[in-house]
Amino acid sequence: MPGSAARTPAADTDVVCLGESMVTFLPSRPGRLADVPSFSRTIGGAESNVACALASAGHTVTWVSRVGADGFG
Repeated sequence: MPGSAARTPAADTDVVCLGESMVTFLPSRPGRLADVPSFSRTIGGAESNVACALASAGHTVTWVSRVGADGFG
């Protein structure tokens, strides 16, 4: 794939997470979807969340995925 850097997990990796990340839209305030004036976007998805939590706990984590060519990729 042009422009991407292929990487293999290092021998000292504790955990390898496989899967996609997702864009999460968080409402600026509670309420019905139609009534919320704006949203902030952040990263979500089970595999990404697990990788981040394990890295925060001191593990060496490798995350493997593929992202799209759209604006969120």
